[in-house]
Amino acid sequence: MVKKQIKKNIISPVRKKSINVPIIGIILFSLLLAGSSFAAGIALMKVRAKIATKLTSKNIFAATKTDKPQLDFYVMSFCPYGNQIEETLRPVFDLLGDKVELRPRYIFEKIEGNLSSYCKTVNPDPTQCETYVKNSGGQLRDVADCQQQISVMVKNCNNESQYLKIGNNLYSSLHGRIEANQDVREICAYNLNEDKKAWWDFIKNTNDNCTYQNADTCWEEQAKKAGLDTNKITECFNKDAASLIEKEIADTTKYQIQGSPSLMIGEQSFPPEITADATDQNLKIGNEVFSLNQIRTPDVIKEAICSAFKNAPKECRKTLTDPNAIAAEAATGDVAGAATAAECN
Repeated sequence: MVKKQIKKNIISPVRKKSINVPIIGIILFSLLLAGSSFAAGIALMKVRAKIATKLTSKNIFAATKTDKPQLDFYVMSFCPYGNQIEETLRPVFDLLGDKVELRPRYIFEKIEGNLSSYCKTVNPDPTQCETYVKNSGGQLRDVADCQQQISVMVKNCNNESQYLKIGNNLYSSLHGRIEANQDVREICAYNLNEDKKAWWDFIKNTNDNCTYQNADTCWEEQAKKAGLDTNKITECFNKDAASLIEKEIADTTKYQIQGSPSLMIGEQSFPPEITADATDQNLKIGNEVFSLNQIRTPDVIKEAICSAFKNAPKECRKTLTDPNAIAAEAATGDVAGAATAAECN
């Protein structure tokens, strides 16, 4: 979870000292959110002035050894890049099963204080529209167009129905209330079932058949097809949503999670961090060296989590293929760059 001063840096061009990104990228993304009727999602934009895959000073990922490694993957249920990492991780789960724990985690925003004040804080400043238009590359016609777009964003942000309300608290996910609802349901489904394969099947069904606009009416059929008890999931949602969300917020804050997807193996981010001007663009895991464009592939993630075993099982010797690269090859005939480091920020 990002602190408010960082949010301000993201939005205001005069306060983005640590954010090395064109303001138009922020504005256009915000406008897309407004078009989807949830402008407040901009509060979850965690723009980083660094490449997403980072390395240690020696470009080595050295996991802490344990009997049963754990990989936490932070996503939002309808972030396309979060869905992509779920597809990437599925072969890892199918290979290693309950020898490891691949645990889904979710990124929420808690609305602190008055909603109107909050929306003024997280939305672009209309008095800066001259600067926004100048840097928009023609995407904003003029100051009046910019101000109108921001007005729509503020209106949508102030619409309380766009948030998950529990007691006096409002919670959001990037795509709004329905996505936040689905985030909670997916947490419940994971916690309630020993058979994690059913959870992975539920996620695939939901990703394939539902959207952040219809998930409230779509999810039950997908859960039932996966063999899950929808009554128990609903009961968990009604009883535990607030505590589950607060737990996710506490951990995203603790580990400074900044985008979907973000991966952690034990207490360590994967991949580790590299500064933007680093010259060595490789990462060593065990005895293997991988380039950065391989980082988000099943086999490299498998290597990383297998490196965290005290005694790695025989399954770790198997090479995994990348379903996203296969899909890209089928669509374009070119697998180069298929494993991206893109994020929902």
